Amino acid sequence: MSTICVKCSIKIWQTFRLTLLMLMGGLLTSCLPFIPVTGTQSTETALPGPLPDLGSIMIVVRDANNQPMFDGVVVQVSNSMQTDDNDHGEFRLTTCNSPELLIVRAPGYKTSFIPCNGSTSYDITLVRVDPSDNPNYSWVPAGFETDPDPNCAGCHAGQRNASYNEFSEWRRSGHAKVFSDRYLETMYLGTNVNGNKSPDTQWEIIDNRLVRHAPMQDASYFGPGYKLDFPFQYGKCGYCHVPSSVGTAMTDVNLAPLFPNPGGSVGEGVTCDICHKALGIVLDKGGFPYVDRPGILSFQFIRPWDGSRFYTGPLTNIVAANAASHQATCSSIFSQSEFCAACHYGKFEDTVIYNSYGEWKVSKYGDNPNEGDYLTCQDCHMPPRVINGDPPSLSWDLACAANSAGYQDFNHNLMNFGVDERSVSRREIPLMVVDAAKLEADFNYEPDKKNSLKVVVRVENTAAGHKFPTDSPLRHLILLLEAKDQFGNSLAQVEGERIPNWGGMGNPYLESQGVKSYGGLAGKIFANLLVEADTNISPTAAYWNKTKLAYENEKPKGNSDTRLVPGEKDRSEYFFSVPANGEIKVTITLIYRFAFFELMSQKGWLRPDIIVTSIACTGAPTSAESIRCKDVELSLP
Repeated sequence: MSTICVKCSIKIWQTFRLTLLMLMGGLLTSCLPFIPVTGTQSTETALPGPLPDLGSIMIVVRDANNQPMFDGVVVQVSNSMQTDDNDHGEFRLTTCNSPELLIVRAPGYKTSFIPCNGSTSYDITLVRVDPSDNPNYSWVPAGFETDPDPNCAGCHAGQRNASYNEFSEWRRSGHAKVFSDRYLETMYLGTNVNGNKSPDTQWEIIDNRLVRHAPMQDASYFGPGYKLDFPFQYGKCGYCHVPSSVGTAMTDVNLAPLFPNPGGSVGEGVTCDICHKALGIVLDKGGFPYVDRPGILSFQFIRPWDGSRFYTGPLTNIVAANAASHQATCSSIFSQSEFCAACHYGKFEDTVIYNSYGEWKVSKYGDNPNEGDYLTCQDCHMPPRVINGDPPSLSWDLACAANSAGYQDFNHNLMNFGVDERSVSRREIPLMVVDAAKLEADFNYEPDKKNSLKVVVRVENTAAGHKFPTDSPLRHLILLLEAKDQFGNSLAQVEGERIPNWGGMGNPYLESQGVKSYGGLAGKIFANLLVEADTNISPTAAYWNKTKLAYENEKPKGNSDTRLVPGEKDRSEYFFSVPANGEIKVTITLIYRFAFFELMSQKGWLRPDIIVTSIACTGAPTSAESIRCKDVELSLP
């Protein structure tokens, strides 16, 4: 059964069941007839009765007032598929033997971890979670396996089972590389990777307004920096990039003293403890973070007062060796894209800069949770290992529920960083970028148009649930066309779009590192192109200054955000001169670039381009219908 069909059927059943509960005004504890809500002459239709729980082990769950609990309660045996909820008015399991643990959980209550002792009955009292938050809590670092007290790494680095390694996955993610990647450091301080600093920003008062002057971009310029423009302000970067640096006053943080790496939880960037203390997210009526509550300020935390190791999470059934020493509760926020919204939606003045969450909300994947094509951020970026054969996309719909037992080891890599098998150097890249879009091409011989071959290229975002690329406007895609005759000589482009100069105009060092110069060649760039309002610098990277789209409502171009929208095809045309005889070869390549060419040169960033996809088309140009395309088998440096 397909993922979409299974998801849809489960949601239909859940909606149907909820309707019955509302009609009957109570719990479904036996076979109930269906009562039509319209018409008095309708025939009554009986629902099939629920099958009884067959397990011989009975679990009774009570609250602090000794009252039996049912709603939201799930019981399960650790590291197994045994699980039960209140589907039949009782809780039963088949086996529960040492060293297994009996796990009992319910929203708003501390999860109970009880050693199995072979008994046929268990009477367990759940304790409510204290919802108050300790603002003076000291964030706990994830640590390393070799530390005396390794914290998260002690049990989540493969010790329990070599195939479960959330710690290693997280270490490869962008969340954990805030300091090691040097991007935040060089953009915050206005330096390059060698520590060379750009000149301070020059300001002038014009018409009672403080106006920033464009910097002189000569040999002494090493790119923009927040502290160059605002030397006496701290900025809001820390709320997302270094959340554990935010103190109890929850005010802006000066990141300058933290570089190159302060160590501890702060030096771990977006560390484990931040997410696993979250109970919810505060959003406005439209479902977006408030402008004045970026990042960590939008989180509802539940940080303990007593120094205990208390965690929140989806709580699937994999249990570490010392899980019984933890205190935990299940939070539904872990199943929702809203969890990501606090940092993946960011607005500076009137311009939305980071918007993967907003782009997802208006896409077919995020516009309606009741439709079969609905997918959350976690479905794609944190897929689980599926134990019972069900489609992975069900995992986050059923987080914290009895059905979640089949989903374990949610991937914490986020962008699937791994080895690019196409490269000789076996470099590590975010593999989710590869094949995230599809290329198609049509050809037509145009003898009356300078004796040229017309190439129509269509590019479609087929795998990203938001615009591609997304979030930081530094990221962009380059569409490159190369046409050659049968001898390998380049054919002249006689008409059509060309890649702008900011696609690269020559830097031997960058080119040797896999960042090629494409300016002036046939093709185009898909980017969120912004311009600084005061200086007209474009493309700008200083998003902390007032920015705007480079152009809006221009015909036929539209606006300067040309990134690929999910499911929509971009169409462009190119014309190349036709040789006197022989076949031609047109190679069309889509390239992912992390940042603008000139900015990478100024900062000394070394992130090679990534080939998303490439096709090669060959045939006789005067018989365009004979030209055939096939995927290019790449062999990269």
